[in-house]
Amino acid sequence: MSGPTKSIVALALLLIFMGTSPGRAEIRSIHQDLSVNLVPGDRSLAVSAKLKIAGGGPLVFRLARNFVVTSFMVDGEKTAAKRFGDKWLIDLGGEARHDVALDYRGGLAPVPTNSGPFGTNDPISAIDGSFLPAGSGWHPSFGGTAFSYRLDITVPEPQRAVAPGRLISEHSSGGKYRVVFESIQPLHGIVLMAGPYRINERLHGKIRLRTYFHPDIADLSEGYLDATADYLDLYENWIGGYPYSAFHIVSGLLPVGLGYPGLTFMGKRVLALPFIRSTSLGHEVLHNWWGNGVDIDLAQGNWSEGLTTFMADYTFARRRSEKDALAMRIAWLRDYAALPAARDHPVTSFVSRSHDAEQIIGYNKVAFIFHMARRNIGKAAFDSGIRLFWQRHAFAAAGWADLQKAFEETSGRDLGTFFRQWLEQSGAPTLVLEHASANGNTVSFRLRQPSSDYRLNVPVDVTTEMGNERFDVAMSGGTNTFELTANSPVRGLTIDPDFDIFRHLGANETPPILRDVTLDTETRTLILADGNEWVDLARRLAGRLQDSGSDPVIVGNGAGSLPNTPLLLIGETRNIATFLKLHGLPATPEDIRRHGSARVWVTRTGGETGPDRPLMVIEADTPAALGALFRPLPHYRRQGFVVFDGAKVIAKGTRPARHGPLSVQFK
Repeated sequence: MSGPTKSIVALALLLIFMGTSPGRAEIRSIHQDLSVNLVPGDRSLAVSAKLKIAGGGPLVFRLARNFVVTSFMVDGEKTAAKRFGDKWLIDLGGEARHDVALDYRGGLAPVPTNSGPFGTNDPISAIDGSFLPAGSGWHPSFGGTAFSYRLDITVPEPQRAVAPGRLISEHSSGGKYRVVFESIQPLHGIVLMAGPYRINERLHGKIRLRTYFHPDIADLSEGYLDATADYLDLYENWIGGYPYSAFHIVSGLLPVGLGYPGLTFMGKRVLALPFIRSTSLGHEVLHNWWGNGVDIDLAQGNWSEGLTTFMADYTFARRRSEKDALAMRIAWLRDYAALPAARDHPVTSFVSRSHDAEQIIGYNKVAFIFHMARRNIGKAAFDSGIRLFWQRHAFAAAGWADLQKAFEETSGRDLGTFFRQWLEQSGAPTLVLEHASANGNTVSFRLRQPSSDYRLNVPVDVTTEMGNERFDVAMSGGTNTFELTANSPVRGLTIDPDFDIFRHLGANETPPILRDVTLDTETRTLILADGNEWVDLARRLAGRLQDSGSDPVIVGNGAGSLPNTPLLLIGETRNIATFLKLHGLPATPEDIRRHGSARVWVTRTGGETGPDRPLMVIEADTPAALGALFRPLPHYRRQGFVVFDGAKVIAKGTRPARHGPLSVQFK
């Protein structure tokens, strides 16, 4: 039995001996008063914590293992608390109010050279930036029990520190900066950030807007404050009043975008990207309503990310143009088409994103469900439902059932079937158009779902001599026959012309994208290059691209027969060309051949002569050109081809889809 497992077992046995379990601890409320001294130059942290607890019985809290507790008192008396790994146990005795005080100190980890899209779980520190995540154990945390807090932080000049909560005071003296934040709204954890920030502030009504930016991006502050004010106006009008006293934008060293109550933390390289203000910033502002203002009842699944994607990312696309909104819906459907069936799952089982596959379900599919819900009940009922949901559940936990109830009340409709079919089962419908014919102004056709039984409101375009006419038809199950009458002779028919239904795309509707290969756990990698440097770079790049989180499966140098799976080829340009010709595979497309220093593209092989398998090619002219792809390439998995000059993208796109199977033209 391992050390951590022994600790957990010992803790459980002791709790049983004491006559209770962690879930039955009679703690009603907790308030933390934390005095923090953070010295980034030494990567050191010292904390004096005073806990005011209403209740009694055992109290279990977590504190990271690397911290040394130098003082521990309960109700004014020194106490020998029990420690089990990173868990601490105190018996508070009978029902009452108790004061627990502890002092602890320890070192923090250095900033990692490489981190994923979600940052790190360790508290890290450096002169250029410190980041202490809420779940890292830098302060006492109590599992599922939330707490209010007062946080008094001291850092050396020119450092500045920031955390969620109302700003109570700040001042500089004696070479130190001291700031106090307070939250009367209970949270489960506190994130703390510090750095050599320049603070810029303005008031938007009663809301304090601030940027905490590194000096080299401080000139971006005014634009970010302007955009934040616009987003607050948008969502206050759409949902209801902003739930916090401030919104802070904090720059960091990690290439992330993370949201917390009243603030967002983004990598300074991310903040410098020109499109972030018009996309990701609004997404993070909205999370103050969804996910922070209304907590998520995870037992029903995470609705927050998809609703935020719909009301932020998708809304911004619609504000630009209906063409951009259509492109986003098609991109979501293409992503879903690339998702292997084994990685699909019901929406209600989505909790958080750890891989691209989770984003496709929890962000994209859920956003699409809200798009379909608005089409079904109408914009007025949808918007009223959003406001009702907020009014009822602000600063409380809510789930899918609460959203359904709000929309049912504002629309006057029973939406049970709609939500059950989209939330509780995996998959999506496939639509097949059959027996389409036209006779004068009348068109008849049959729609079939080969392997599903969704009830759908399907848009239909009928092309006539006078132009297009739009109809909606109600599909009530597996196979339905329809007859529509237009105002002039019919010349054509298109089912779901604007991709308003979440469905499996036909092969002709979805040109190949990189995710066809990177999402598939069956993908095999061939390295077509000579020398240890090439091989090492290719292995590492393959591992970075594969979404499964496991090491890539390398199947040799391609001398034998090809595996009957999705295939990733990585190597030197000339070796790639020779290999493709030898095996009768498509050559590098003419429009990207010999351009840039590296080219990435995807196609399909097989078809009429065998299984339709995706093939992805990464060809580089030099090892340096291959190494330059590590940072940028994972961000382009939605593309069909990408051309790089070093790390710079000089061309990208997807091949146009052919005429889809859900459209027919009549003579």
